[in-house]
Amino acid sequence: MSNPDQTPAYGVNYRGIAVQLGFLTLALALGGGLAGYLVRGSAGLWGALMGAAVTGLFFATSALAMHLGRAGGPQIQIRNLVISWFVKLVVLFAAFVALDAATSLHSKVFGVTVLAGVLGSLIIEGRAVWSARIGFDLPPSNKQD
Repeated sequence: MSNPDQTPAYGVNYRGIAVQLGFLTLALALGGGLAGYLVRGSAGLWGALMGAAVTGLFFATSALAMHLGRAGGPQIQIRNLVISWFVKLVVLFAAFVALDAATSLHSKVFGVTVLAGVLGSLIIEGRAVWSARIGFDLPPSNKQD
């Protein structure tokens, strides 16, 4: 049985995702920094810049984990992604605890910047996965006709 859609299969474009996440980090730093400065002064600026730096670091580790596991198949990629997300959640929790006492930056601006980065990355990564054409081959049939 042939597939009526003869478009060749292709995977996820990791380079494109990394470039888009880099632009998102830059937009978070510039836009968030300006908004943070206008709302909370220099503490808001530093909160937004710190939030953009943390999310940029997290974007880079996700892209690296997926890139390193691409040759190993989906199970390896899922394992790498789950491990990296768990480590990032622990680091983010520690950052929230450590930055809560900091007076040089505004913690709510930091949190909003991180939240905007997470939502933006979900949109970018989700769109990339949804648009990927991953081939599906049925296993050979062992039926004797």
